[in-house]
Amino acid sequence: MSIVLGIASSHDSSACVFRDGVLVAAISEERMSRIKCDGGRMPQLAVDAVLGMAGLTRRDVDHIASNYDHVSEAYCRRIEWHKRAERAVSRLLKRVTGRENRSQVFLRSVLKHITREDSTRRLEDFFSREKYLAGEGFRPDTQVHFVDHHLSHAAAAAFYSGFPECAVITMDGEGDLDMHYTASHFRDGRLACLHVGDTPGNSPGYFYMDVTELLGFRPLRHEGKVLGLAAFGKPDALLPAFRRAMRVSADGLNFDSDFAGRPNALEDRKAFLSEAIRGHSREDVAAAAQTVFEETIVAVARNFLRQTGQKRLAVNGGVFANVKLNQRIAALAECESLFVFPGMSDTGNSVGSALLVQDRLRPGYLRDKASRLDTVYWGPEPTREEIRAELEARGVAYEEPGIEGVTERTAQAMHAGQVVGWFQGAMEFGPRALGNRSMVAAPTDRSINDWFNVRLERSEFMPFAPSALAEYADAVFENVEPGRHAAEFMTITFDVRPEWQPKIPAVVHVDGTARPQLVRRDRNPKYWALIERYRQLSGIPLILNTSFNVHEEPIVCGPKEAVQAVVDQRVDHLAIGPFWVDGAQFGKAD
Repeated sequence: MSIVLGIASSHDSSACVFRDGVLVAAISEERMSRIKCDGGRMPQLAVDAVLGMAGLTRRDVDHIASNYDHVSEAYCRRIEWHKRAERAVSRLLKRVTGRENRSQVFLRSVLKHITREDSTRRLEDFFSREKYLAGEGFRPDTQVHFVDHHLSHAAAAAFYSGFPECAVITMDGEGDLDMHYTASHFRDGRLACLHVGDTPGNSPGYFYMDVTELLGFRPLRHEGKVLGLAAFGKPDALLPAFRRAMRVSADGLNFDSDFAGRPNALEDRKAFLSEAIRGHSREDVAAAAQTVFEETIVAVARNFLRQTGQKRLAVNGGVFANVKLNQRIAALAECESLFVFPGMSDTGNSVGSALLVQDRLRPGYLRDKASRLDTVYWGPEPTREEIRAELEARGVAYEEPGIEGVTERTAQAMHAGQVVGWFQGAMEFGPRALGNRSMVAAPTDRSINDWFNVRLERSEFMPFAPSALAEYADAVFENVEPGRHAAEFMTITFDVRPEWQPKIPAVVHVDGTARPQLVRRDRNPKYWALIERYRQLSGIPLILNTSFNVHEEPIVCGPKEAVQAVVDQRVDHLAIGPFWVDGAQFGKAD
């Protein structure tokens, strides 16, 4: 038996575990620590959680797969030139994350130095493997493998796309060595990287992050607010300026800007954007940023598909959390099918790095074992006894009507205009709630957005999303086919057909789009049965689904957080496993 532990430790840390080449558990550190986007260090809680779910301990791990940023400085040798490089990288990390992390500073500076100044040395040459394994509680013979950040993104996208051959694009703020973009050809289990973007000042991810911050939001967390806000604005006045800050390169296969190659390219571009948006509404700023973001990336994707002759595209990296961008790419005539890896932020790199190590250990693994992703329910699944124990410990009155009874009560409550916390099975991996840790409601009342936003302390312009029966997708949404697989994981928007928009106003954004989860009976039978029962009551084959959490908190993980939500009257009722908690016992929510 071979045990491979995957670790991602930059923004939004996570861990996963593979047993004999099969992924058995994965979870983000934030779900365990309850700190939103917890990252920048070894994900201790996530490591122990995934190993525990697999019935293992750290002593059982044979191989550790990681990007270059999770190892503490204490486990690396310092070198004479380190302090100068550390200061430069420290300034960049503090600008991007709002805080300095000494381990990230050290390792990034080492990596940049050995690649650019001494290509004969590797990061591993500065890493004390024995000290690390002993300090972290692993066996002395456990092997540690370092894997490139963007290669991890690409591997996860290609492996789980279900495409035997495809184009692969990765994009984010920055990975290793300033790299923010790669375009590769996946064939016969191998990734051939054809294009790389690594020029400071050209990163599409940092462009969008800068706009996020300049609008008063928190970068690396609130980019979705900019996306939601963009639909309310008019972009035209700012487009000329924004196209100076982000545009397609002369060859059409990379990115460029007026600031590329400058010594302080990122700072100069941000200062330019700050001045350019002065006097403009935040809606117009968001609209212009989204327009330039879309047109530039879509052009690069189109040109790369043409270059490779591929009709299928797999994408990964934080940029592709932008669901409207994904819709634009899927609509290209050159794109027959688009797959977006659901853990598109850095949290997914625990899975990507572990896949690459599997291929090192078993040559041909990425070719022979690759398959169409059918689930991301890789997190913890509390037992009936654990749920009951929490309910009784809190002194909460509950009933146990079983899953059929819970389903019926939830459907009836939604049909009556109430909100239910739906907590079932194993937790989802990635940023989206996919029907196991969800708050559910009817999609028919537009006013629900106003009072639900108050309960969840959300921004009022953020749209809610629907979970729809997969067999009704084409009846409700337009041009589904290219993004059908991606929509199983709520990673793309579709235009809602005009006749459906007035029927489901709570889940249609102002621009007429929705970000659905297409629910298949064979993938999540409990959730499918709930939506089907609501359809029988209402004639509508979808429900409102939002993540089971208060704004700025991680999605609930265990029974404790779910019970607290109903006690705090965030939801009207709680359907947790086979148990039903009537929220009326806690008073009436505002």
